Amino acid sequence: MATKPQIVLVPGAWHTPEAFSDIKGKLESHGYTIHARQLPSVGSNPPPEDLSQDITALRALITEAIGEGNEVLVVPHSWSGLITGSALSGYGIDKRAENGEKGGIRRLAFMCAFVVPEGVALLDTIQGKIPDWWEVRDGLTFVKDQTIFYNDLPAPEQKKWFDLLQSHAFATKKSKSTAAAWTEYPCSYLICENDLAIPSFAQEGMVGGMKEMGVDVQVQRMKSGHSPFLSRPDEVVEWIRRAAGEEI
Repeated sequence: MATKPQIVLVPGAWHTPEAFSDIKGKLESHGYTIHARQLPSVGSNPPPEDLSQDITALRALITEAIGEGNEVLVVPHSWSGLITGSALSGYGIDKRAENGEKGGIRRLAFMCAFVVPEGVALLDTIQGKIPDWWEVRDGLTFVKDQTIFYNDLPAPEQKKWFDLLQSHAFATKKSKSTAAAWTEYPCSYLICENDLAIPSFAQEGMVGGMKEMGVDVQVQRMKSGHSPFLSRPDEVVEWIRRAAGEEI
């Protein structure tokens, strides 16, 4: 394969990069450099009022990963797929080359993530109905059920990761996506078949929407819940390595 890309892991709502610690170490052992950062909409009080802070933070992280001319694989999980679509127009390798710049985004690899057209909010995807497992107060959302994200982990592990969850800004869930950058890149999508947060039929629907837009998307299915990086880390690492261009 060509030079290994830098890998940007983008955590979803309520989560910090600590959730990726296992796969980060495994990917580093295969020679990858990993970048990950908590989005401003997670754990902030007062919370952001729109997507702009998350968009700015992700763009800064991508710029850091590209550096002097690196190629980059972006791996958004869950909520951060919506931020990825809004933030990352114009970072393609060919597009940057037109401006005399080296490197850029090689591929997006969505892990049971939201992929929506421009002008769509997260709440739009669930008909504006607040799920029973959300608690909303003072402009913040909290998760009430530890099984939603971790149903395929043992109970003690569920509690461990549930206790690390933070608040997420409610206003961002009502904010419309500002672009559909996923139309500009080859993509991979990992469908998690036992996901309780984003049911597999919803993931399938988003993949269908990508294909209708003419996106080259490679699909893999996994019998996991919403957090396969915790319950099936070795399989997720293999999936990411393939998205990075390895033949394994």
